[in-house]
Amino acid sequence: MSQVFYDPFMAEVIEGNPYPLYERLRADSPRLYLKKYDAWFFSTFEDVWNLSKLRELSVADGITPTQLLLAGSPNAFMVSQMDPPEHTLYRSALNALFKPAAANQLENAMRSQAKALLRTLRERGGGDLVMDYAAPLAVLVGCFLSGLPAQDVPQLLRWTNQFFHRDPERPGDTAVGGRAGLEFMEYIAAFVGEVKAGRREAAGALQVLLDEQRKNADVTDDHIHYIVLNLQIGAGDTVPKSIAACLHRLWCNPEQLQRLRSQPALALDAFLEAVRLDMPTQMQGRVARQRFELDDIAVAPGQKVMFLFASANRDPREFTDPNAYLIERGNRRTLGFGNGIHRCLGVHVAQVEGRVAIEEAMLALPRFDIDMSAAHAHKTEYVKGWAHLPITIQEAS
Repeated sequence: MSQVFYDPFMAEVIEGNPYPLYERLRADSPRLYLKKYDAWFFSTFEDVWNLSKLRELSVADGITPTQLLLAGSPNAFMVSQMDPPEHTLYRSALNALFKPAAANQLENAMRSQAKALLRTLRERGGGDLVMDYAAPLAVLVGCFLSGLPAQDVPQLLRWTNQFFHRDPERPGDTAVGGRAGLEFMEYIAAFVGEVKAGRREAAGALQVLLDEQRKNADVTDDHIHYIVLNLQIGAGDTVPKSIAACLHRLWCNPEQLQRLRSQPALALDAFLEAVRLDMPTQMQGRVARQRFELDDIAVAPGQKVMFLFASANRDPREFTDPNAYLIERGNRRTLGFGNGIHRCLGVHVAQVEGRVAIEEAMLALPRFDIDMSAAHAHKTEYVKGWAHLPITIQEAS
């Protein structure tokens, strides 16, 4: 078996179209070991699906490429970087906020906000599908979940957009992103202090965590601050990228757009197909806590295991015609929200939000054109998606 040259920080990965490289990886080196990082890279759907459930793999050393491959610091206070039993404690406490019934209860508020944002776009004859629609909608939904004040959405949106800033001249996190994270944390800490002093009201995850802290001294203020940060950024960063990806894919595929317009009940399917095809999280990883074997390879304790989600979601062994956008695809399995115990906590909320955002966009945008010459995508090894997607709107003739 030949080995494809690959590095997660190479220009072909970062510059926006790594999918031909992932195709070569799946064909020639689906289980690739890079000594430089002491890491295994898995690119097929079946491997990533199964390894995501493996309890021998730990998230306690981090999950991002910067943390695992560039010796960045993990964050022990974020649920996404906790192993059981600590992970179980926090997921159990937060689960009620994210169940399907709870997600459905947010639908009216989501729809009202989507209508208002689209009304403004219509009045102006266009705008940015990311910054004027998907992102403010998602950050507001994040506030419903985290418990942060909805009136602060503009500032929260700015910090969220800066958090994953990258410098094209050097790999990994940057000072811009670090500063945004620090300012965001200071804001959350100040807000929590106001709540504890009785000057502000707690809601959402913040209320749940404060209640848990009263029962369990192991729940520190750092846990509360970082979990709220994690939830707010997770809600405000990935979902708008997926909403924008869906609208872009529909615009690029007029027959699929027409199919959706004739069958509005396919809105969720259209959203999920965009998540599969343009998944924002390119990769995440784990560290092996004990040796395990996979056919003819052995992963040693301490070695990193990287899941190439963006590759796995285009694996032809799982998806027929995998590079095509087909809203009636109906695949039973998907890695769009991960798998195993670290599957996205907000999956049900994201699905309701995505469905509502697409339903309302179809009603409000009878005809729209995207200005691809002014569109801009994030260029990182970790999180990809549209940063700006400007449109003009024409009324139906």
